[in-house]
Amino acid sequence: MIKKLKDRINSGQFPKEFSHFGGADLIITDDPNRSFREGTVVVYTEHAAALSWLVFELKKIYDSKLNAANKYDFYPYIGELIQASVKANDDLFETMLFVVDKIEEDWGS
Repeated sequence: MIKKLKDRINSGQFPKEFSHFGGADLIITDDPNRSFREGTVVVYTEHAAALSWLVFELKKIYDSKLNAANKYDFYPYIGELIQASVKANDDLFETMLFVVDKIEEDWGS
């Protein structure tokens, strides 16, 4: 599943239009006026659609490992990884692959 996801990223086969992710203490948006609760990891990016798609793909892959308690670790962690990658001036492909690699490393495959 992870390899297939990486292949899709590398070949650019991800949507340019996709519902933005919001939930479990993570928001990914391109709306600078988006409201959020304190303690929520907010990723503000022009690539909100593609990165939201990535979160939903990771959700599908790791769904059997996620529960009501650890999803509040999983999703904010993805947001923190995205923020770290963006801060390092990575492009969209690098950011997506970095997130997938780190989640695979930390959560298994």
